[in-house]
Amino acid sequence: MKKKVLAVSAACALTAATAVPALALENEFHGMFRVFGTISNYNDGGSGQILPTDTGAYSTGVLKYNGVDPKTKSFVEQRARLMYIAKANDDLKLVTHFEIDSRWGDTSYANGRNGGGAVGADTVNFETKNVYLDFNIPSTPMNFKVGIQPIVDSYKGIFINADAAAALATAKLGDGSVLVGFSRLDDADTFTLGSATATRVASTPGKAKRDLYIVDGKYNITKDVKVGASYYLLNVDQTAAAAYDYMLHTVGVNAEVKLAPLTLDGFLLYQSGRSNGADKIDLNGWAANLTAKGKLGPGTLKASFLYASGEQNGTRDDSTYRGITNETSTANGEHSFYESDMMIMFRNKMNITGDRAIVYNVKNVIGGFVGYNANITPKAFANVNAGFVATDKSNDDFGTGRVNGGGHKSNYLGTEINGEVGYKVFDNLTASLQGAYVFLGDYYKDTVGTAANPDDPRNPYVGRIMLNYAF
Repeated sequence: MKKKVLAVSAACALTAATAVPALALENEFHGMFRVFGTISNYNDGGSGQILPTDTGAYSTGVLKYNGVDPKTKSFVEQRARLMYIAKANDDLKLVTHFEIDSRWGDTSYANGRNGGGAVGADTVNFETKNVYLDFNIPSTPMNFKVGIQPIVDSYKGIFINADAAAALATAKLGDGSVLVGFSRLDDADTFTLGSATATRVASTPGKAKRDLYIVDGKYNITKDVKVGASYYLLNVDQTAAAAYDYMLHTVGVNAEVKLAPLTLDGFLLYQSGRSNGADKIDLNGWAANLTAKGKLGPGTLKASFLYASGEQNGTRDDSTYRGITNETSTANGEHSFYESDMMIMFRNKMNITGDRAIVYNVKNVIGGFVGYNANITPKAFANVNAGFVATDKSNDDFGTGRVNGGGHKSNYLGTEINGEVGYKVFDNLTASLQGAYVFLGDYYKDTVGTAANPDDPRNPYVGRIMLNYAF
């Protein structure tokens, strides 16, 4: 009897073992945890543009408040990102990505994002960043990604660098590739063109929306020379406010050339369109970038230039370069220029919820940046950067005008210097100290105070201590 029971058990186990491969999934887990301690005179843990005074669009993140210098702020914020990938086989997987943000002491026993750091915690604050299928068509060069996913342009993120619902198809063709895609950015939305704002109203899905169409090609001429070209069509079909309907065409070229020990890369973008308002505004803008970097001593030296056109008449914005914005959020930047490595002048890639910058949306700006990243020892490193930033046109994109009348005294926004020293405690855990200071330019001269007693806003600064764990 025992032999029969053992034989039957062995047969059942063998049957189960042979059935497993058809049902088995390969599970992958990735993620990161980052915690910041911050001290600053402008960063209040919020996001959006840094303004010289409290008379602008935001009541926080200012460099002057009711004529009083800003108080020093200190806080700690943390972010966890968790990614789970369910891989059925080499050609099919489901990618999910979640986020939990908190500022210590903010809220508890609540529902909503960016909370749960107060005593008691227990907050429902689980954010969904990505949920999409990633699959290949067997025996073809085709790959598809369908669902809410990260979308980054081929221009260092200055047009779009965001999570969005999209369907993207990529074909690898020899030494090149072509990507074609569609994204619905928002539906029945509120948005601004110039100084006029449409009102959000209920509508039929698909009848008042912003859609983005993407065609992006890349080709490796040699292993050291790469080129690319793109066409992005933004279709703003706001039937609730027909005066602001428009199509924005963005055409770009980009290239990278390696001339050891130097690497050069850059791009050129041109935009055109026409609004359907009574004044029939022609939309024309352009942006350009050139970056050079190479090994020097124990590290890498980098220099970069960025231009994004502006318009002298800020109420029209017809000659302003424009990236994708989020019209359902108070802080609307869904594009960036992280390559600047600025911490105050531009948004920084390490920011959590305290995501403020003087140039929050990339437009009407000219910037030059230099930096050096050094590996002091196998575990210790140091980085130093400087940025020199001005406006293209002296309109009011970056704060209020002079209180005693007249235009800005200069187009120069300011100079930022920043640095970081860090140490790899483990391969996956890094500790670092960061600091940045901006010497504001004459663009901000006499922009606060009163007409009788004009004053300048205070120079912004920030210091941070960070732990960053990636797995």
